[in-house]
Amino acid sequence: MGFWGVAVPESVKALAERYGFEYWREKGRMKLFPEEFWIDACRARLPGALIPREYGGLGMNLAELCEIVIYLAGKGFSTGLYPLLTNAMSSLVFMDWGTSRQREVFLPRIAVGDVVVGLSVTEKGSGSDVFSIETEARMAGGRYVINGAKMFANNVERASHLLLLARTTPVERVSKRSLGLTLFIVSTKSSGLTYRILEKMGTDYISTYELFLENVEVSQEDVVGNVDEGWKALVRALNADRIVYAALAIGTAQFSIEQASKYASTRKVFGKPIGANQGIQFPLAESYAETSAGYLLCMDAARDFDSGGRADVKACMAKYFATKAALKAVDNALQVLGGYGYLRDWDVERVFRDIMMLKVGPITQELALAYIAEKGLNLPRSY
Repeated sequence: MGFWGVAVPESVKALAERYGFEYWREKGRMKLFPEEFWIDACRARLPGALIPREYGGLGMNLAELCEIVIYLAGKGFSTGLYPLLTNAMSSLVFMDWGTSRQREVFLPRIAVGDVVVGLSVTEKGSGSDVFSIETEARMAGGRYVINGAKMFANNVERASHLLLLARTTPVERVSKRSLGLTLFIVSTKSSGLTYRILEKMGTDYISTYELFLENVEVSQEDVVGNVDEGWKALVRALNADRIVYAALAIGTAQFSIEQASKYASTRKVFGKPIGANQGIQFPLAESYAETSAGYLLCMDAARDFDSGGRADVKACMAKYFATKAALKAVDNALQVLGGYGYLRDWDVERVFRDIMMLKVGPITQELALAYIAEKGLNLPRSY
């Protein structure tokens, strides 16, 4: 069933064999980082999937990475893949906007997992309105001093560095709101950086934090891209981010449909498998069709990205449609499994909680639609 294994290296298939459902179930239950999987993924240089070979990466394009994400999510890895995705997206920022020194220092180490980079943009008062962030970086004594707070920073306990967006010019002094923001490399060991854990519904393999920055100092060499143009340095990677999360949704949908189909083929009620009933067949078949359509949309967006074409609208379309298909597929699977689908020993319950994250990130479903309306349909801006 499905399209798993298309253009997927043998090393990836080996990971899928090595880390089964029980592994991810236990990591989620105990709220533990998937250390063993991470070590093996680093040996295979998967964190450097998008990094050129001359920097020690695999030299893949985004479409190839999406195939890997779909395959592993299809085997029940779910949002345990998050550390791979953050490093891949961070590597794009360094490749596009990093200085030669930053590329030489960070890319080889990202490729093998020696450096884990988290993204820190969102704040309590801004949410999807990124340009309203209040974390401030001011120049003092030849260095930038950062003060403020960030929300929903993931993987901080494992990250060695953050790509952190801060305001360097007040919004009232810039010609448009996207200016005046600067992207910084911040060590997670920096003096003045503290954090607290946020309890959440799912994705328990990775912790999520609120960050507090009090007089955190960074050098001018730690600016990525141009001062006051940090948003520009992030945009391309954010489009890629939406596409790979569409891939995560597609793989999770495939996983759910397959689990429900296997159960429906063997579970007998009133003398026959429940899968013989159209009331079971139709929701699963509908989800399978929608998931397959989501796969095509995701890969089309990835190919546009790889060719250097405009991928922003398709990235939002892929993330929106794939998320919607995944939510429906997991819900249908849980219904087919009945009471078993509600139990923690059946992995549909786990991925059900995990995939809910995609309703609100990396872009909310509503904001994705608003962007599609504005940029795709040329309708007046609504936000």
